[in-house]
Amino acid sequence: MRAAVITIIITLCLISGQVLCFSVFGCTGGSVMFNCTYKSNDQHKGKYFCRDRDCRTGISTETQRSWVYKGRFSLYDDEDSRFFTVFIRNLSREDDGEYTCGNNQTWSHDVKLVVNKTSSSCGTSVLQTAYKGQTITFHCEYNHMFQTQTKLLYRVNRDPVLVLNSSQSSQSSEKKFNLSDSHKDHFNVTIRDISAADDGVYLCGVEIYGSSQTITHITFIKEIHLNVSGQLTSVQVQAYISKSVFITCKFPEEFKGNKKFIQKHSSQKISVDGQNQWVLHDKVHMYDDISEGVLKVFISDLTEADEGTYRCGVNITDDHLFTEITLNISQVDDFNASSKSALIGESVNLTCNYPEKHPTIKHICKENKEKICENISSSEENRFEFSESTGVYTVSISNVSLRDAGVYWCGEETRDTHLTSVSLTNKHQLTLSNKTELILSSKPPLTSSKPPVVKREGDSVQIKCSYDEKYSAEVKHLCKGKCLTPDDLKNNQSDEDHDKNTKISVKNDAELSLFTVNMTDLRAEDAGKYWCLVKDTFNLSIELMIVMKKVVTREASVGGSVSISCKYFRNQTLRFFCRGDQPNICFIDGVRVSSNNRINSRFSLTEETSAGVFTVNISDLRAEDSGKYWCAEESSGSFIFTEVQLHVTTGKKRLSFVANTEHSFFCQKHEVSQ
Repeated sequence: MRAAVITIIITLCLISGQVLCFSVFGCTGGSVMFNCTYKSNDQHKGKYFCRDRDCRTGISTETQRSWVYKGRFSLYDDEDSRFFTVFIRNLSREDDGEYTCGNNQTWSHDVKLVVNKTSSSCGTSVLQTAYKGQTITFHCEYNHMFQTQTKLLYRVNRDPVLVLNSSQSSQSSEKKFNLSDSHKDHFNVTIRDISAADDGVYLCGVEIYGSSQTITHITFIKEIHLNVSGQLTSVQVQAYISKSVFITCKFPEEFKGNKKFIQKHSSQKISVDGQNQWVLHDKVHMYDDISEGVLKVFISDLTEADEGTYRCGVNITDDHLFTEITLNISQVDDFNASSKSALIGESVNLTCNYPEKHPTIKHICKENKEKICENISSSEENRFEFSESTGVYTVSISNVSLRDAGVYWCGEETRDTHLTSVSLTNKHQLTLSNKTELILSSKPPLTSSKPPVVKREGDSVQIKCSYDEKYSAEVKHLCKGKCLTPDDLKNNQSDEDHDKNTKISVKNDAELSLFTVNMTDLRAEDAGKYWCLVKDTFNLSIELMIVMKKVVTREASVGGSVSISCKYFRNQTLRFFCRGDQPNICFIDGVRVSSNNRINSRFSLTEETSAGVFTVNISDLRAEDSGKYWCAEESSGSFIFTEVQLHVTTGKKRLSFVANTEHSFFCQKHEVSQ
């Protein structure tokens, strides 16, 4: 609390060498302390400091060597020192005025208080929290007029004030209390190795000299209420029966290397014997991470018996610090488990239920070998994206690889200054269904469940190949066709031959166990089946289909006929003509005619082998025959397409474009031996 500031100005009165009046000044909200001297033969007489005759404002006593209190006023008669001390706390404007300090019979001194405003740095009161074993530093700001004055640290204890340190004293880092003066506008106070006994009120003071160096008083400019605690915080954690909870307790920097512990109710502490490794005690896993200064606690297969109050703590000198955790366990049946299958190099979605309320922080983690669900590493976080809809949120994992297989948990994350908790809810088992491993004997697998990749002539394609991490140092191959002999291996290996082919570049990501092949400026001859090969292990094939740049456009009239000529270069291929918006769909259920089935109702196919051309004739044209068709050829999974746009009109038949006779196709033939 910051208050307006009062200066109490006092005039010094010297008559015949005797002090008849003196001055003290302080701040509103602050405190002052000063001495009233007396003659040696008056030491056993009662003393007083009063504003009026009946001392309604002030204090008086006949007690010696003990502090006497009256409201905000305190008085101590030392008896042997020929002075008594007056201490006034929490000064206000109403304290301005004239006072008398003296004994009950023979002498007195006058004190006149005049209130003036000074800087706002004077008279402040603050709360400071510290934890056992810590070293803390706080600042005491002062007015520039006090730059050359002595600075003091006092403590309000059972007796009102006790001096702890002075800027005139030598300072040492080994001392309990250290004071450092900037000689500009503040001084710093450091208290080392905080203990419960240090709890209390501290006063920052400035020693002010009067006209005589023997007459001083202390103005306290700042009051610090220090609260020492062994408990860092208290946190409620919600978890669920048969699920898991992950708790991370954070401790002050200076205790990173200290021994940590977990404790339930008032039972014996469970100490973490090892550092930077998981330690199991019953069903509680603990990990003392000294680099981060945290204790990780993982409890799985929760039951009602796990509910209760826990302490997550760190041992300090003759004591300990802890965070209190109230673990609540509920029965919820909505958190369903699932098994997911993902395609290597593709994406997969994991669906997670919200708990009773929407989590402020959504969480995904993966089980390690000890079945502890650990955070996704920072290097892979960018592949995990969160989205939400009514009642659920979804985690999308992109570009999945072999190392992504395993068990994942969704969860609700809650954060506090000294604790982070994750209540795990939905369990997902992720497998990679399109990965087949086999020992190379005579041939690669003959089928592929991966959808074909369709690219146009001149485009680029990226082929992703995952592998077992044990093969990270092996040469990686991209093989086309039969892949039975060294001649079948294309020169686009991850770390050797790809420099020979400028169309091909390769990047190997050892961390993800994934190598990626980029092929640019695609041509007809690039169509085919490709296999990722590492050591003796294949991935299932990737089928690359090429669509030629040029489009054949034909126009004819209803009732007439049209002939479409299609160029090919591979003699032992299947030629066909199909209809559909996409080539990879039309050859499945849109084939109208082929070299194996040359006549199909109004469609017929003829070949001119010498010219490398097959011709499709459509008779008795109808309006609904308008649309997109494809001239295609296929050999051992090598598909090449040319787009045909047919427009059937009701007017006179016109030819607007002759079939693409300028462009030639080159298709490499690879037959798989049976």
